[in-house]
Amino acid sequence: MNAIHTEMLYFQRRLNATRAMADAAAGPCARVAHETLARLYGETLVALAATLPCLMAEPVAAIPRRALRVERGVTPPTLRQMPARSRLTLKLAC
Repeated sequence: MNAIHTEMLYFQRRLNATRAMADAAAGPCARVAHETLARLYGETLVALAATLPCLMAEPVAAIPRRALRVERGVTPPTLRQMPARSRLTLKLAC
């Protein structure tokens, strides 16, 4: 459910931004394009908001936060030394 909630938040942000772009559109073609895109974002939000019996609702606070590990030292990137590989040759049976 958290993944669906994240997708819903993404589409809500895109919907708000697209509506703002439609309001600020310079011409009628751009306005129609942004309004169409906003309608599609709205339909996607409705589809994501549909409750399915197989989904379990989890609280948003249950999303684990990534902790920074302080014990790991930060070193500049270096090139790895690759061991020399033996070359394979094909011997012909002549």
